[in-house]
Amino acid sequence: MPNCETDGDCHWWTYGKRQAEFPLLHEVFDTCRARFVSEYGVIGPVHLDSLKTYLAPDERRRDSLAFRVHTNTSGAAPVERAIAQYYAETDGLSLREFTLYGQLAQAQFYGGSLEALRFRRYDPADDCQGALIWMFDDCWGEMGWTPIDYYLRRKAAYYSIKRACKPVKVIVRRRGRTLVTRIINDTRQAYRGEVRLGWVRLDGSDAHVQDLPVFIPTNNMIEVATERIPTKAELDPRRWLYMALLHDGDRFEPDEAIYPLLPTRRLKLQAPDIQVAVSGREIELISDVYCHAVHTEDGGRVLLSDNYFDLLPGLPKRVTYLGAGDPSQAIFRAVLPARRAQRIKESV
Repeated sequence: MPNCETDGDCHWWTYGKRQAEFPLLHEVFDTCRARFVSEYGVIGPVHLDSLKTYLAPDERRRDSLAFRVHTNTSGAAPVERAIAQYYAETDGLSLREFTLYGQLAQAQFYGGSLEALRFRRYDPADDCQGALIWMFDDCWGEMGWTPIDYYLRRKAAYYSIKRACKPVKVIVRRRGRTLVTRIINDTRQAYRGEVRLGWVRLDGSDAHVQDLPVFIPTNNMIEVATERIPTKAELDPRRWLYMALLHDGDRFEPDEAIYPLLPTRRLKLQAPDIQVAVSGREIELISDVYCHAVHTEDGGRVLLSDNYFDLLPGLPKRVTYLGAGDPSQAIFRAVLPARRAQRIKESV
C-alpha cells in the first residue's frame, strides 16, 4: 500500500495536518510506526540577517506581501501555533522574537522527531532504520523547512539535528504513563560507560537520580530504565523534568537527554546566572538552574561546536569556539518565554 507506515518507506506529514492533536513538539513522532521515513519536515524562520537580505526595510513585517511570498507555501500558521504553544502569544511579537521562537520550535520538532525514530532502532518488535528530512538547505531566501537557509546560515534546528544524530546517543521517550530510557550505539566499537538518570528540579534545589554502569555492543541498543511518571502531587511538572546523562570519560563527549513533561512556556523557569570559563578555544558553561536554549548570537555562521542547547543545574557543558575572534568575547543567553504567556491553563 503506498505510503503505508507498516510496509516500505513512508512520507510522514501527519504533524502538519493534525498539529492541534500534538501537545508536545518533541513527542510528535512517537506516533509514527514507519520503518523508514523518507520525507517529512516542518518550517521555521531564517535568521534576521538573511531576512534583511531578501526583504527591503519597509517589507520587514509579518503582514507584508513580500514576507508572505517568502514564506513556504504551507504558510506561517504552523509556526505561529507552535510559538504560541511553546513560547508566547504571537500578537505583538517583534520580528526578532518571532524568528527566535520560531527557530526554537522547529529545532524542538526536528530534534524530537529524530530521537523518537532512533529510539526504535534495533528494536526487534518496532524497528526504524532511518529518516530523511525535507529539506536540508534552501533554494532561495524564505522561511522554510531547512536547518540551513539559502545563504548557508544555520538555524537553531541545525544544532538539535546534530545532537540527535550523535553516534552514541541516550534517548528518553514517553510510553503511556512511563518514561523509557535507551542508549543507541551506531559505532563499530562497543561502548562502556555510565548513565545518570532521574528527576531534576528546575531551580537546582533537589534531584532524584541514580547512576548505572552500561555496556552497549557495537551497532546495538540497550534499554536501561523504565520510570513511572509521577502525579502532579508527587512532582510538579512545572518545576521538575526528567534527564539522562551518558558519559564514558574518554572516547565520546558526554551526551544527555532532557525530557520536560510540559511545553517550555509552562515551566517555572528562572533567570539564570550562567558562569563561563574559557581555556584556549574551549568554553565551559555552568548554571545553578535549568536553562533553555542557551546560545550566543552567531548570525547563523559556524561560531561554536554547539549552540541553542539546554543546561541542567550544576552540570557543565563544554563547547569549542570555531570562530576567528576571541572566545572570551562570546556572550551567552538563555531563552525565557514571554511573561504574558504564563496565562495559559496548566495541565499535563
